[in-house]
Amino acid sequence: MELDLTPTDLAVLSALTDTVDPLLVVDSASGRVLMVSEAFAQWSGYPREQLRDSETGALLASQDREGFRLSLQVFLDGDMPSARRDFMFQGANGQPLPAQVRGLRFTLAGGRRVGLLAIRPATELLPAALFYRQILEELPLELSVLDPDGRYLYVNPAAAPDPAVRTALTGLTAREAAALLNLPDSDLPAREAAVTRAQRDPARLRWTEMQAGQLQERTLVPILNERGSLNLMLTYATDLPERLRQSERLTLLEGSMQAAVVPMCVLDARRNHQHGRVAYTNAAFQTLLSPLPVALGTHPLEWPWAPADRQVIRALLTELNATGAASFTRDVNLPARNEWWEVTATRVGQDLAGSGSHWALFLRDVGEQRRADLFLRSLADANVASLMDAPLEQVLGVLFGGLREVLGSWSAGVVTLDHELIQLLGQVSAPLRQALVTYPSEYARALWGRRDPHKLSRAVVIHEQWERHPVGQAVRGEWVPAVRTSVEVPMYDRNRELLGVLALTHPKRLEVGADLLRLAENMAGHIALFIDRQRTLEQLERLAFTDALTGLTNRGGFARRAAQQLSGGAPLALALMDLNRFKIVNDTLGHDVGDELLRAISARLEEVLRAWPVSTLARMGGDEFALLLDDPALIEPVSEAIRVAMAQPFDVAGRPLRVGIAVGWSVYPDTAPDTAGLLRQADTAMYLAKRAGLGFQVFRPAAQPRIAHLTLETALYEALRAGQFTLVFQPQVQVKTRELIGAEVLIRWTHPELGVISPAEFIPLAEATGLIDGIGAFVLREALREAVTWPAPLRLSVNVSPVQLRHPQFTARLAALLDEVGFDPARLTLEVTETAFINDLSAVTGAVRQLRSLQVKVAVDDFGTGYSTLMTLRDLLAHELKIDRAFVRDLCTPGREGRQNRAIVQATLGLAQALGLQVVAEGVETPEQADLLADLGCPVMQGYLIAPGLDARSFREQFLTVRA
Repeated sequence: MELDLTPTDLAVLSALTDTVDPLLVVDSASGRVLMVSEAFAQWSGYPREQLRDSETGALLASQDREGFRLSLQVFLDGDMPSARRDFMFQGANGQPLPAQVRGLRFTLAGGRRVGLLAIRPATELLPAALFYRQILEELPLELSVLDPDGRYLYVNPAAAPDPAVRTALTGLTAREAAALLNLPDSDLPAREAAVTRAQRDPARLRWTEMQAGQLQERTLVPILNERGSLNLMLTYATDLPERLRQSERLTLLEGSMQAAVVPMCVLDARRNHQHGRVAYTNAAFQTLLSPLPVALGTHPLEWPWAPADRQVIRALLTELNATGAASFTRDVNLPARNEWWEVTATRVGQDLAGSGSHWALFLRDVGEQRRADLFLRSLADANVASLMDAPLEQVLGVLFGGLREVLGSWSAGVVTLDHELIQLLGQVSAPLRQALVTYPSEYARALWGRRDPHKLSRAVVIHEQWERHPVGQAVRGEWVPAVRTSVEVPMYDRNRELLGVLALTHPKRLEVGADLLRLAENMAGHIALFIDRQRTLEQLERLAFTDALTGLTNRGGFARRAAQQLSGGAPLALALMDLNRFKIVNDTLGHDVGDELLRAISARLEEVLRAWPVSTLARMGGDEFALLLDDPALIEPVSEAIRVAMAQPFDVAGRPLRVGIAVGWSVYPDTAPDTAGLLRQADTAMYLAKRAGLGFQVFRPAAQPRIAHLTLETALYEALRAGQFTLVFQPQVQVKTRELIGAEVLIRWTHPELGVISPAEFIPLAEATGLIDGIGAFVLREALREAVTWPAPLRLSVNVSPVQLRHPQFTARLAALLDEVGFDPARLTLEVTETAFINDLSAVTGAVRQLRSLQVKVAVDDFGTGYSTLMTLRDLLAHELKIDRAFVRDLCTPGREGRQNRAIVQATLGLAQALGLQVVAEGVETPEQADLLADLGCPVMQGYLIAPGLDARSFREQFLTVRA
């Protein structure tokens, strides 16, 4: 089974598994492995590539395999997060690998649901719990452990070889156990006297006994706790010649418990007045629970816990009382102490009922691991939210939610510097927010320029600033500080420009440890990536909805805002405005002057329309503008204001230029119920105004169709039959080497009476009348017949209309044509405009899927002039992006506009690289533009710098002859 992943999903999983922790990513549908971290591969011994697409359960030991599969399926299908579970994995060498597993479910950007399994190799605490028993079991001398009352807690095999006897001895005194141990009555008084004396005056005692004809020295060793009270007693017997050697061994045993680094305590499990009370603790246990007064004979619930911690301890003790297991391991989180323990409990000793008389508890401080787990989980959630295009504040909210559990009483906030005044996000207290809300971003940059001149992104601990400038509030007449300690980390983008500052704040003056500083720096690094990505999204948003030339809203942004206003139901008027004589300016003075004139017109329209309730002014493309007027009753005065403003000359390039303007209006809801209808009606009214020489025209349902369009439509029907269409080929080359890689075919129409007619004029009409299918078939057929003569692997790019793509037989006809001509489908690229994709995404992407099955490639033409989002761009299924000439034209322009266009091109190249798309830059006219594109990493270009559109013969002579 092949688990295909989109490039975006692969990038997400690669980022998540780039960690020092063992991680598994599992497909929810199949339960198979999608990706693992290098740490998991090293732990298991399997190569990472061998693990991909493997069955997850196969990694488990045979006894746990079925249980793991069931647990995994329940987790992947469920709505609740996974509880930690213990399983036995099996390494590549067959070695058993105990581990604890936690899970996190989420959905990738491509729609695939996955599970992220965090593997924590189990620390073997059980051997520590059995350490002392193992020593006692292996000792060759007869040894017993007595409690302070002189009752047997433990007897080793050397003293009682029969396990049943050893079990029966637990809880008995020497006199009660005499029959079991075959003790003569003469030995009992000495033993009882030794116990009594040890209870009164704990000291090492020795006496002799005769056992089986062998004279032995018996020794009783009292074991005291840190307060000097009797805790346990060890008794052992040695043959007198062996006494010195056995004494040395017993000294080692006596000190081992107190010297152990594993915190340990023994609780009484017998059902009497001592139940649950402490029978023994070692020094490590005392240190871990400091400053709690842990004393022998006390009950843990008698210690002064905080209420929340007491509830946790009570639950643990309740489980100890209720369980019938001989041992178990639990995680214990004490929120007030901000501590996590892993507790392993093992029954020791025997009571009269045959159960363990005591619980031996071994504790391990796992706070650092648990805090890391919480941070990793919140970071994974934040990454998923960021990849789903969630707002920055929402992403930080997810991340800071994890911080609240990790840091307790610390608060986390972020300062960003994208506006004139700093912006505050996160857990910022009201007094601190009030103190900083008017702080200029420029001051913040200057401050961190002094604090971090080398831009190292190191955490800084600040106390004195809050003492010089206290922040807080008065509560019942008493000053309560909001911040007395802060840990601040500057965050930089890839160009080392300051993005903002992460601040962890605390209301008390605290000394800050290295762990917190590292955590803050780690957190800041991730937040910097989130902020940088948010900037990129905003940049793409501007790319999608802003006209790069004029700074006005573009066609996509206008459509979105119109739809938003229409959803409110209030009446409005929509106007389309077309310039008169603008084409003459372009043809005679050049595009640079024409662009400058468009900018001047945009600025004047913005200025004059500020006095009216105009909610949106947009450049729709070329020399066409549009606006939304909130009050249709003002159509006439607004039209007059536009006419007066446009009647004044424009000073462009040192010469006065005049252009006229025709305005067409439609009214919601009087004439149309939606944006598309309003635009069609305003277009009709605008052409009527232009033809009649009027300043403006309001659409009326009885209005006549546009005469110009009727004339053009008639000519269009004749053009294909009369052979008036011709094809030209514009070469596409590698930016760095100028090596030819192919050409884009372009259609040209020269009418015997109307002259040269731009495709921008006749293609929309062909689409509206249904003639586009015939014209498109002509272009494909003739272009393929020409391109099949080119040497491989030169490719051919052909523009197609979405109307063609929606035709149910388009793909089949194309396949037949490719087969007829003998042209390799892999060399063919069909170009569809970005706006066409977005306006009919479902139908177009359906056709694209069929084209992909033919190995035909699809390019998004004029990228940046539409309004696609990252999500829709991902769904386009395209192979290539073509950067619109509007962004290439001003690449080398000094000042703000040039910087913005370079940033847009760079962002587009980065986006294409992340999505695995090819890129072609259109409209390259100067060597400077080509050099800058090379520096930015653009691979392919076309434009007048290389050649204009050439007829087939000229193209072959100029490029294919040289190539040959």
